[in-house]
Amino acid sequence: MALDFQKINEAAENYRADMAAFLRAMISHPSESCEEKEVVACIKAEMEKLNFDKVEVDGLGNVIGWMGGEKIIAIDSHIDTVGIGNIDNWEQDPYKGYETDEIIYGRGGSDQEGGMASAVYGAKIMKDLGLLSDKYRVLVVGTVQEEDCD
Repeated sequence: MALDFQKINEAAENYRADMAAFLRAMISHPSESCEEKEVVACIKAEMEKLNFDKVEVDGLGNVIGWMGGEKIIAIDSHIDTVGIGNIDNWEQDPYKGYETDEIIYGRGGSDQEGGMASAVYGAKIMKDLGLLSDKYRVLVVGTVQEEDCD
């Protein structure tokens, strides 16, 4: 199957506002290692909203979303962050997800909750465009405690 990159880009553009809102929602939940429960719930709710085939939280607290068939393509993002240190050193509130036309700024925005937002919506786009089948399954995992337990 040939990939239609124009359709993929158009689909991503159509989800731009939703992806930004999702990333800002993740940023709004402080999620230092061992304190990821609220961001896990946020991600789980977004996966369910997007009709992932299956969404679960395992015994360690990792959130896992499944879409598609048999052969697994896994995408992993750690969803914990380091602390913010002295809040007075921040130009913007690190938990607000300050947004401009070009960036979303906040704790976890690039390391690595931005990757999680991309993976969740990437799976949705794959499903929307029929890129998944009984043969391929995408597994999107938000792992906890990476900052402390790498």
